[in-house]
Amino acid sequence: MTDADLLLGLDIGTQGAKGVLVNRQGEVQAQAQVEYDCAYPQPGWVEHEVQANWWEHPASVVRRLLDQSGMSAGRVAAINVSGLYPAMGPTDGEGRPLAGAILYSDNRALAEVEDVNAALGLNLTTEELTPKLLWFLRRRPELAQRMRMFFDAAHYAVYRLCGAYVSDTITLGLWGAIYSAPRAAWRAETCARFGIPRDILPAIHPPATIVGGVHASAARATGLREGTPVLTGMPDLVASIISAGATSRDEAVAYYGTAGVVPVQLDDLLRAMRHPFPEEDGYLFYYAAYSLAVGDAVKWFRDTFGQPEVEAARLGKPGAYARLDALAAETPPGAEGLLLLPYFQGQRSPEFDPQASGVYFGMTPAHGRGHYFRAVLESWGYSIRDGLETSYPQGSPVRRMIATGGGARSPLWRQVVSDITGLPQSYVPESDGPLGAAYVAGLALGWFDDFEPLKRSWVRSEATTEPNPANRAAYDRLYPVYRRLHRDLRETFLAHRTAAGTAVGGKSG
Repeated sequence: MTDADLLLGLDIGTQGAKGVLVNRQGEVQAQAQVEYDCAYPQPGWVEHEVQANWWEHPASVVRRLLDQSGMSAGRVAAINVSGLYPAMGPTDGEGRPLAGAILYSDNRALAEVEDVNAALGLNLTTEELTPKLLWFLRRRPELAQRMRMFFDAAHYAVYRLCGAYVSDTITLGLWGAIYSAPRAAWRAETCARFGIPRDILPAIHPPATIVGGVHASAARATGLREGTPVLTGMPDLVASIISAGATSRDEAVAYYGTAGVVPVQLDDLLRAMRHPFPEEDGYLFYYAAYSLAVGDAVKWFRDTFGQPEVEAARLGKPGAYARLDALAAETPPGAEGLLLLPYFQGQRSPEFDPQASGVYFGMTPAHGRGHYFRAVLESWGYSIRDGLETSYPQGSPVRRMIATGGGARSPLWRQVVSDITGLPQSYVPESDGPLGAAYVAGLALGWFDDFEPLKRSWVRSEATTEPNPANRAAYDRLYPVYRRLHRDLRETFLAHRTAAGTAVGGKSG
């Protein structure tokens, strides 16, 4: 493949799939995307349709990249896929889906979380894969008998591309309980204890590993050349972090996405691309903040209360979000005492509470739409500050964050977060999962030895947001109230969910 001079990065996310073709210098030659939806069969349940969302839509993105760019498939040197995780999409031995995939934000496996934690002295949540797998084995026994494989988004696409049933050493760190990170091996005794068949577990490889070549049927579906190298696959969060240039220990990324995440790195990412994580718990990152509905909350406000801005945007620029930002900018820092708990799908960090729900607190007749929207933006800043202070009571090692994700396009939102946390943020507008995935493909091919070319020519920082000390006083007064609210409402959340018939884990389904 001497004519191959491009890398293809593909990312399968919660609300859509996207891809890029990029050359060795980091110049994007083509990009494409497609949107899709989640399913919510019951309160606390979140699913994806495996065949459509994890293969047909991503395959269409690859076709669009080639068709719209006019690039020859022979120019693609390798393809790497990143995707949402942890998730559990069960299939038969031919890769045919048996049920909807259980996503990372799904909270149904509460009983299984309690069983595993009690038996092994762990502190898992419904985030991890092992409880999801146990739920399926226990609650869907007829389907479980037919299950021969199960996948997250990236690794299902890898399987459909080249037939390799694999997972990577970073993704497996968030499975919990059954995987030993330093040995990159399954814990046989734990699998036996919980009745997990060893023969349904995937092969294990570091992310920067070529595991096969595009086979004939996948070449027909995607337009790729048969035999094009395919990598193991990797988590979408890691690909996004790489594309932002945060590759060293104690660096943090604030991801303003559908879910908001602030991972603080515990290891050098170059080592992690090629070797297992050395710590037994397997977590490459510490999630200082993790809100399942940061982007969803902003979208919810636009769709529910932002009709004037949506209508105005139809008549001309700027768009609805920019108009809402302008409305919020007219509101003083702290939204004159209005606070939002952004727990639209429960809380993950710094405390796990799937029963938590969204709360506006401190409402008065003086509050208008600008206050309510500003409270949405400020809730993300409070969440990050709470997570960092809980994680590092003696002082955080993080001195700078890199802002990424669609929401980070808002200068106001970045300023709000920096003012609340006291941390500057470097904004990398082109940071995106497909770009990071493509760079790792270059590592696997030997095009790059480390991340220096990435930082030198791939990563383009647009602006740095410095904290404004004049705004800090208002946030310092309100932050302790925000922090107390969830603790004070924990029992009330459960009582309310039970009374409303929406308690998570209340149905075996």
